[in-house]
Amino acid sequence: MGDKMNRRAFLGMTAAGAAGIVLGDLMGKAQSSPADKGTLAGSAAAATMDETISFYGAHQSGVVTPAQNFANVAAFDVTTSDVKELKELLQTWTEMAALLMAGKPLAAEPQDGKFPPTDTGEQIGLETGKLTLTFAVGATLFEKDGADRFGLRSRKPAGLTEMPIFHKDSLQEQLTHGDIIIQACADDPMICFHAIRNLAKAARGAAHLRWQQTGQLGVKSEGTKRNLFGFKDGTNNPALNDEKFMNNNVWIKAGDGADWMAGGSYMVVRRIQMRIETWDQQPYSDQETIMGRQKVSGAPIDGRSEFDQPNFANDLKGESTALDAHIRLSNPRMGESSENERILRRGYNFMENLDSVGRMNAGLLFVCFNRNIQTQFESIQKRLTNPKFPDRLLSYMNTTGGGYFAVLPGVTAKGSYLGQSLFA
Repeated sequence: MGDKMNRRAFLGMTAAGAAGIVLGDLMGKAQSSPADKGTLAGSAAAATMDETISFYGAHQSGVVTPAQNFANVAAFDVTTSDVKELKELLQTWTEMAALLMAGKPLAAEPQDGKFPPTDTGEQIGLETGKLTLTFAVGATLFEKDGADRFGLRSRKPAGLTEMPIFHKDSLQEQLTHGDIIIQACADDPMICFHAIRNLAKAARGAAHLRWQQTGQLGVKSEGTKRNLFGFKDGTNNPALNDEKFMNNNVWIKAGDGADWMAGGSYMVVRRIQMRIETWDQQPYSDQETIMGRQKVSGAPIDGRSEFDQPNFANDLKGESTALDAHIRLSNPRMGESSENERILRRGYNFMENLDSVGRMNAGLLFVCFNRNIQTQFESIQKRLTNPKFPDRLLSYMNTTGGGYFAVLPGVTAKGSYLGQSLFA
């Protein structure tokens, strides 16, 4: 295979390192972890740094897992045209992901000095930090420029499209879309980097990185995280142990249109650059009016505490909460229709250098999971970006990248691999 990954060689080098792995039960941990109402960050720091999360289960980790402090999201373009090599890539990544999440080295020591190291080694001495790896595929894996790349076009879910350009988006080609995306989350950014680096290294000859984005929550033990505008972000997120919600709004079922995706989900990624300097010049009261929440407490404008529900029904003219306030357009609280729209958010802040015109290159790495992109995320997003009556917050944000992806079903046992049902 030349530069292409040699799966047998990988298996041989990792056999010793893989011996004796003991993995916990992902779903058990996710359900037993205390999840603060409306936050993914509530219990992120509750466990010790050496805790590991199982790679195996009916669903992938990193969806209902309590949010770790750091994220590294990386999109790949598949470069091979051979479906056999695509399968081998997913098989190798499966085996690597199980080792990485268990905190095991990717190769036994000492490694053969005549060859590049199988494991790059920068994680040595560090705890695993509850690492999770979540794999999803984009629409272009099935069809690109009209071509059925791997004979999978007929298996593309009807709801999986390329992310469109919404009102006021400024999508950059080099930061958008991708054939495969991997979300690495952990309580140590080095662990996230190490995972993405080694997965990319193993993919050489079959896939290469298209774009990458890191993010962080800030190290805290409890409470709803804040975004870079200084407001609590995720107050209305569902409790992570709400199985009824997850089954209704997050996990795909066999009858949803693509049976092979049962147990998976749809993932939306949006790289939202915030206009920090402009926002910082807005009066305090205007910031609260734009957001529709009190800045310190997180309570709605007409409430007292963070989890109070705004009373839109008795505020039809927007005298308390402005009609174009962010929380009002994102969730108008209209009963069952609004409940069916709700998504599971998993966002992270990013803070980089300066952009091309000298502004702070910082913002929100928005990630969400939903069962139906069109009736959930897009329904909300179209309301927020309606050119005739947009969310006032749009004036302070600029989405530059991201994409739509189908989260693969979980791998239930050793010997199976990511995406196996897709090829069945």
